[in-house]
Amino acid sequence: MCGRTACTLCAEDVRKACCYRSEAGGVYRLPDWREADDPRLSYKPSHNVAPTDATPVLVSGRHFPGAGERVLQTMLWGMIPPWHKGDPKSHGLSTNNCRLEGARGSKLYGRALGRGQRCCVVLDGFYEWQAGTKQPYFVYCAAQPDGVLIDDPSTWDCRWSPEGGWCGPQLLRLAALFDVWTSPQGTAVHSYSLITMEADKSLGWLHHRMPAVLSSEQQVAAWLDCAGVKGDAALALLGAPGPLAWHPVSSLVNNARHKDAACNRRVDLARKSVKASPSSKLMKSWLQSGGKKRDGPADTAPEQTEAKRQRTDGDTGKCAKN
Repeated sequence: MCGRTACTLCAEDVRKACCYRSEAGGVYRLPDWREADDPRLSYKPSHNVAPTDATPVLVSGRHFPGAGERVLQTMLWGMIPPWHKGDPKSHGLSTNNCRLEGARGSKLYGRALGRGQRCCVVLDGFYEWQAGTKQPYFVYCAAQPDGVLIDDPSTWDCRWSPEGGWCGPQLLRLAALFDVWTSPQGTAVHSYSLITMEADKSLGWLHHRMPAVLSSEQQVAAWLDCAGVKGDAALALLGAPGPLAWHPVSSLVNNARHKDAACNRRVDLARKSVKASPSSKLMKSWLQSGGKKRDGPADTAPEQTEAKRQRTDGDTGKCAKN
């Protein structure tokens, strides 16, 4: 299964990270960028993306008249059923994941598959909770440039050139299906579901299911080629992923309201070094004091500490200077 992801680059750097060699010329090109028609569903970089959040999704330009070869379209995570009426986030169905084994026969996903509505969700990595212990882990592409740590943006080199391509962190590309739903007001809303499959040997210890990872540019190109590669052939592409890496993270990620850099930062389980947040420290102090309110300026200290932490973490998704 997959219930949380992270996508922290700004829109322009996502475009750079998704550069591709054009069919003619051999140089790297940037995909077009399209925001959601509904401004409430615009992309916001986040270290803790949850279902009903919006993220950049790579699709073939064939789905958008006049577009280039590839397009990054902001889409809502969790496919909206075409028969739904009302707010796009209120259909009440669990559609963030689509099981590979049942995709063809599904009333919802089979429709999208038959129409060639295949897409590729791009992200830093995804979170999974180990069965039994419930310890969260962050899973990401193992093949990173020398010196790059996926949880430390200070190690990233976010340069790009038509000749050399992208120099920054290598993003994961997850296979997905999408659909276009029209609101009662006539607004088109794109939404997607991640395809999941039985976990391979590398991740079976963590969970018995995993998202379908597109490990090579050839796989990405074939998955997006809705005209040349039909549904069954496309599904047959989804097998064992390329090398993945992972590390344990704080339980902060359990709460979808926590969106900052502490969510995917690695922790040392042997030392149990999950750092308590200012609010949890205050609660512990309050309980130890028998619930008595302390006098004086100490009451404002947690807020000051939180403000300081936010300044230290920096601006999520801020474009790097080239």
